[in-house]
Amino acid sequence: MKKYIILITACGLLGACSKSFLDKEPHEFTDAVFWKTAAQAESALGGVYTPLQSEEALGGEEWAGMEAFSDIGYMNDNYGDFIAMTEFRAVQNTENDLSLNSYKEYYQVIKRANDVLAHVPGINMPDAQKQRILGEANFLLAFAYFTEVIRYGGVPLYDPSNTESALTRASEAQIWEVIEASLKSATTQLSFDHEKGRPGQGAAWGLLAKVYAYEKKWTEAKNAAEMVINSGKHSLYPVYSDLFTIEHDNVSENLWVLGAREGEYPITSVLYLPNDVWGGTHPEEAGVGWRLVSATENFYESYEAGDVRKAATVAKRDVDVVTFSGSTDILKAPNNQSPVVCVKYMQPYKEAPIKWSPGLSIPAIRYADVLLIHAEAIMNLGGGGPQNRTVAVAAAATSFNLVRERAGLNPITAPTFNDLMYERKMELAFEGGDRHFDLVRWGLAAEVYNALPAEGTYKPKRTFVPERHKLLPYPQREIDNSNGTITQNPGYN
Repeated sequence: MKKYIILITACGLLGACSKSFLDKEPHEFTDAVFWKTAAQAESALGGVYTPLQSEEALGGEEWAGMEAFSDIGYMNDNYGDFIAMTEFRAVQNTENDLSLNSYKEYYQVIKRANDVLAHVPGINMPDAQKQRILGEANFLLAFAYFTEVIRYGGVPLYDPSNTESALTRASEAQIWEVIEASLKSATTQLSFDHEKGRPGQGAAWGLLAKVYAYEKKWTEAKNAAEMVINSGKHSLYPVYSDLFTIEHDNVSENLWVLGAREGEYPITSVLYLPNDVWGGTHPEEAGVGWRLVSATENFYESYEAGDVRKAATVAKRDVDVVTFSGSTDILKAPNNQSPVVCVKYMQPYKEAPIKWSPGLSIPAIRYADVLLIHAEAIMNLGGGGPQNRTVAVAAAATSFNLVRERAGLNPITAPTFNDLMYERKMELAFEGGDRHFDLVRWGLAAEVYNALPAEGTYKPKRTFVPERHKLLPYPQREIDNSNGTITQNPGYN
């Protein structure tokens, strides 16, 4: 009989004891003895979340590293193959530390979510609990496929009843169809009220709105976003910088966060932290920050005057004051290649002692993103959009200005698509690479990237070729392991 590796959680529910539903001990069971009780179903669901916490997925390098593809960030660390991809000069994907591991982590989510969806319906348990478990599994399945498809295009569709399914790439259209179906199911199975670390109905509708935007289904995107907006369950938190603190990472603006605990994964906050903030001028624990990804000077200079998101997101060496390890002074960061660092996740390190993993949750889906998707959909329906960027669309103003005014900027009566591009760039900077994937889906990546001059050696002049670079090269090891049934993306070797 086929065996499954099941990750057993220590507590089952977030907040039920000192540990969360993500805590687990690996055990091996056969189908016959495992898929029997509600507790086992909760344990299996906890195992779906686990790969997201890893260093190469939503909980670390991959989530941060995707920003290096955009015009606002670059990689400080020595991932040569990955950097070649971000500079659009790679001919294949041999980056087996970050890129391949990330691809595999999301596929673990896909596999485990499918197993939950296949087995939990047959378990006797309270219906409300069963529906929540199925809803979370559907959401996580969609999130993992979404992450894979925007990077690689068509990917294998996992079928629990067909082991050969992992050896052939489905079409992009087939993947989007599965994502839509999973999220539609999740919207009927989840409640707007949910525990921290788990998605609720707001996250399902919010991600579905974003999916529709990628597919250019603007009426559907508008309607899905309005399910969140009109629910009354989510709102913008008034202080932008406070969103990225441990004390406020569970506010209603966060439709879904990847939960964190001090001393454990995820480690996103330390990935952005400079490893020498003060340059010897104040005491600090040397080498703590990873500085995996940093900001470009071009991005720093592109903020509108008065935008409070600037100080909450970036700081410039010898210019801006930061607080770190009990000291407040002008940033030094002598080891950073550019003079600008990302400080968005620095607040947990204000006071000593410094922790490798301070317990800051990852804001995976925020209400601000949904508002801007809503405004984008209205613009496209009203004659604006990527090819009509100066067309003013007054109907988009309400959702658009909620985000803009929170940033301390004056409202715009009839915003254009150019205005929307600015708001998404600044609002979502260093939150998983939205800037790059926005430019790609808008068809504007070549125009924006190819016009930028080199910035030091860390962000060279780049040439983006849409036919090739709209997708990342497929992980070469997956191609090799398939004996050629998985093929490379167009334009790569």
